[in-house]
Amino acid sequence: MKINSFVVFFCVLIATGISVLKAETPERSSLVNDSSSTTYFSNLNTPFLYNPQPAFPVNENEIRAGLLYDAVNGKIVWQKNINSVFPIASLTKMMVALLTVEDVRSEKFNWNDKVNWTRETIVGRRKNRKKVYSQVCYSLKDVFKASMIASNNECAEQMARYIGNGNLQSTIDRMNTRAKELSMMNTFYGNPTGLPAPHIMFDNSSSPSDLLLLTLEMLKYNEVIEIASMGYAAIENGKSSNVISNHNRLTIDYSGEVDGLKTGYTRRAGFCLVATTAKCEHRLVSIVLGCRGSQIRNEIVRDMFNDYYTGIGLDRLGPTCPSPLVPVDNFALVKPGEKGSYITIFQQVKKVHLVKRGENLSSIAAKYKCNSSQLKNWNKKSIRNNQLRSGQKLLVYVKQPKSIFIQNPVNGNEDEDDKPLITEEEKTDLENVAEQTDLAKPTFEKTVVKNTSKYLYHTVMPGDTLFNIATRYKGATVEQIKDLNKITDSRFLKPGTKIKVKVQS
Repeated sequence: MKINSFVVFFCVLIATGISVLKAETPERSSLVNDSSSTTYFSNLNTPFLYNPQPAFPVNENEIRAGLLYDAVNGKIVWQKNINSVFPIASLTKMMVALLTVEDVRSEKFNWNDKVNWTRETIVGRRKNRKKVYSQVCYSLKDVFKASMIASNNECAEQMARYIGNGNLQSTIDRMNTRAKELSMMNTFYGNPTGLPAPHIMFDNSSSPSDLLLLTLEMLKYNEVIEIASMGYAAIENGKSSNVISNHNRLTIDYSGEVDGLKTGYTRRAGFCLVATTAKCEHRLVSIVLGCRGSQIRNEIVRDMFNDYYTGIGLDRLGPTCPSPLVPVDNFALVKPGEKGSYITIFQQVKKVHLVKRGENLSSIAAKYKCNSSQLKNWNKKSIRNNQLRSGQKLLVYVKQPKSIFIQNPVNGNEDEDDKPLITEEEKTDLENVAEQTDLAKPTFEKTVVKNTSKYLYHTVMPGDTLFNIATRYKGATVEQIKDLNKITDSRFLKPGTKIKVKVQS
């Protein structure tokens, strides 16, 4: 009896202690406030307030994981698998970009620094295929643009090498160390591009909560927002220019409102997007992982922004575009269309000026919209003591407009391995090399991956009609939508209803 009594007393004591500990120390992963039904999602030392919004429709079946974060109120308003780990593809480049910006701010590097490397290109066909090597030189800022805007893998790797002083592994180690410093404990980086590893276990991976931590850190730097918000950008390799378009189509469709941040795609990761907007000075961050198409992904994120803004009494996103022929970052949008946009780029062209009697450096500089110092720099050997003579030849560089067509991205066509950025001048050089080595001329047409998806589901939003739904999807018509969904009455289109849409494959 004594032994039994002691056992019972001991068990009661342990049970009491456990209950006291639970009462005094609530779980960090799910602190619940009964008065407001508020939950805290904890990421080590960084808890996130989770306050789900009632009647907030999100097509969750199309997303593996994601969240919507209200940065002004500091709360997550929607989430799915927030702490689950998935492959992140080119979202990897966000960490490389963060390290680069931090190094530039600490004056280790400068945006005007030249990044040089040797590019290896395959030219010729079949048995005549041959490797051709060419020297490439971009500014650090242009390499940053190509990585964040066009998601170029070559530029991302070279940027990582540059900030690692030539040691790529050193930068990869820094990426993982910086992730731990930001409490991104579910994140792993094996390379700076996000390309898939031989086995899925070694793919670059992260969780929505970790990516939110990284995004909030990146938003502290104006340079990141300035570049990530560009729909189009011009980059220069020597004296030739190339125009790149943003893989995040929302920055083009909602210019000035959606200002970032990064897309990603591999077959394993699916279509991923970290998007930010600050319409009406109210910052939102949306993260979605694992969509089956870029158009579906963009539509889900757009609807998230619109639904939440409407719910808090702000305006929805509205399409805007730059004024025609207004130079922006060395290029101008001429005519946007359904299939793409015509862009005018301003290339530096070399010209010779014949000095006339009575002309001086100031008058010549005014004529070519430059300054006297530039003229002197271009003509170091021929200009001495600011003296010019009649009939003297001066070298000048002027910006000459050139109109090119940029095709809109097609749903499902974000390459997991982007091709190198090759300008028209570089294409000609490579063709000449091929001719000299008896090789067939290389082709530079972009390979288009066909989208095998024939149907998708559209979530009806307030104000939607059959006509405006059909116009959003290539190949869809009003009659097709009616037949697929057996619609006989327009009242069927209630907000939140999912309807099947046939798209062109």
